[in-house]
Amino acid sequence: MRASIKLLFIAIIFASEIRYNYANFSVNMPVERSVFQRVNNKANIQIGGHIDVFLHQIQVKLEVLNGGISRDWSNVNTNVNPGNFRCQLMDVEAGWYQLLIRGIVNGNEVGFHTIEKVGVGEVFVIAGQSNAQGGRYPHPSFSTQVYYGANDDRVNGINHHFSHHEHHFPLPVIEKIAPITDIAPTGSASWCWGSLGDKIATNWNVPVMFFNAAIGATTASDWSNSANNNTKPYAFLRKTLQYYAKIYGVRAILWHQGESDGIYFDQNMPQSYWDYVHNMLNVINHSRADLGANVSWMVSRVARLGDWWSQNLINCQEYISTIPDLNCFMGPYTDDIQPDKNDRDGWAHFRAEGLLQLADVWYNSINNANFINNSTPISPTNNLKIEHHNFEFGNSLAPCFGQNETVKSGSWTDPSTWSCGVAPNSLNEIIVNAGHSLSVSNVTIYIKNLVLNGTLNIESGGNILKCDY
Repeated sequence: MRASIKLLFIAIIFASEIRYNYANFSVNMPVERSVFQRVNNKANIQIGGHIDVFLHQIQVKLEVLNGGISRDWSNVNTNVNPGNFRCQLMDVEAGWYQLLIRGIVNGNEVGFHTIEKVGVGEVFVIAGQSNAQGGRYPHPSFSTQVYYGANDDRVNGINHHFSHHEHHFPLPVIEKIAPITDIAPTGSASWCWGSLGDKIATNWNVPVMFFNAAIGATTASDWSNSANNNTKPYAFLRKTLQYYAKIYGVRAILWHQGESDGIYFDQNMPQSYWDYVHNMLNVINHSRADLGANVSWMVSRVARLGDWWSQNLINCQEYISTIPDLNCFMGPYTDDIQPDKNDRDGWAHFRAEGLLQLADVWYNSINNANFINNSTPISPTNNLKIEHHNFEFGNSLAPCFGQNETVKSGSWTDPSTWSCGVAPNSLNEIIVNAGHSLSVSNVTIYIKNLVLNGTLNIESGGNILKCDY
């Protein structure tokens, strides 16, 4: 009888440990194959998910797959309440990694998640018309059936085509770019971008991700007018910048457009010259306002459609890239690729080996511009909230959930003082780390919880109030 009781007692303990070790611990950021834009060769990896138990720590580990620097287990969040959580793994070196994430209670692992592939590298947004968007057979203007996907496993895109800009952009599902990958939101086939990604990944030794917001048969006027009215084609670029580029950051917008303008350009000189420049500057300025950052542009030089060609249009595109302090770069000249109209599909679209040549000239322009040092890469946002397995953004949302800790001494209201890049709010678990001196002056601060390991100085007009929720 005693033996039976002992066995029953052991079984109960074993069962409780099984339940304890398999807490509901889900991670939905980063998704597999995410690439975060590097700045000074580093980026913060955004981590988010849901937990149904209180955690003393969330810990992460990085294992190198290609390039980068591995990291052993370290805390990225502490004292995490049940519900959605969000944190950052700070200053990850450029590279391609496996990311391990675990939850800890009283020194015991209670949840575990593996992201098989995640990277810090280069992110590009593509815009313009059909020789940027791509296309494929059986569309009558894309008769070629030869496409080139990426060979390097580190070249990524979202294989999804959005037919309307008002459609919800879902949580991204990222894949290696294959020959017929539709690079979201509007790209069609890999076009030249998989091959360009190979060149960047191989020569810069970093992972790459593309988003394609180009729309065929569009003029600079179409883009400018739609930027003012939030209609397509620009609406796809706006949403890409406000959603995907905020999650992952971005190196630059790669712009290929001009075929639709070239036919009529010289018939309306000189007015068309300044109209084109004005329209392009309007689109560039809208893109920066919508992203909230001075994103770099590279503008290709293209003015050929069939037998029509305009040097004046090329001059406009070159002029835009030479305006002082505009942060625009001169892109490739593409009109001498398959220059005979019969060498192209529909007199316009690059065919087969022409796509490889297009990738070559794009890479040469990026490389010759010394893009790594001269462009302005944009970091991933930390204004991120997980909601029903999707992500939302906006100034009205709490920009950091869970822990927000000091990274240096300074003023409470100085964003650079804090690990989240913003001053804490009443939802945060706030930690003033040892050795840091924090000042509060001329402001009332509302806090949920404060762990004071350093020094807090309440100066003139400063006040701290504890919230009861």
